[in-house]
Amino acid sequence: MKKRVMALTTLLTLATCAGCATSRAPKEWYNKSIEYFRDGLNLGWNKVDPEKYGVKEVASSVAYVTNADGSIKEGTVSVGSSNALGDSYGYLVKDLDGDGTMELLIGLINDSPQTQFTDLVVWHSDFGPTHIMSAGDDYMYLNTDGTLLKPSFTSNDYELMKYSPEDDAFPLIGTGSLITAGKFELTPF
Repeated sequence: MKKRVMALTTLLTLATCAGCATSRAPKEWYNKSIEYFRDGLNLGWNKVDPEKYGVKEVASSVAYVTNADGSIKEGTVSVGSSNALGDSYGYLVKDLDGDGTMELLIGLINDSPQTQFTDLVVWHSDFGPTHIMSAGDDYMYLNTDGTLLKPSFTSNDYELMKYSPEDDAFPLIGTGSLITAGKFELTPF
């Protein structure tokens, strides 16, 4: 009888904690980040203080991207703040890694066959909302399986990355083709 109670207690504990890992971020943490980008795009980035919105800005630091071997990929990120083509901006809230926590992607609303994303904000386990990656002078693309495509610095290929919430990083998992990138409907700012 004692063993049955212990086994039942263990199963109930495991069942109760099954969703614990996915609840590490507040349910709608991205709302302040959306306000940050909305104000940045409307007011000019030099007038927007990321601390006001609780967004950790990594615009002047090394990008949180890791190579397949676990080493850090050198490079900087910057907030995409200008758009010479006159496209409008929008956002997409999507769970990229299937952990139950949403990620926030900022992109262009235009006629491109694939959605062109400029920025990515995630819930960082240490910092909270963190502007973790920008496309810089190019764009990032999203596959329907949640992987990101970004032009390679060293070749004509696209780097294929998958978000790892445990590492708060985007390990390279190979190369990919722009053909596989999807077209997503963005909510306009």
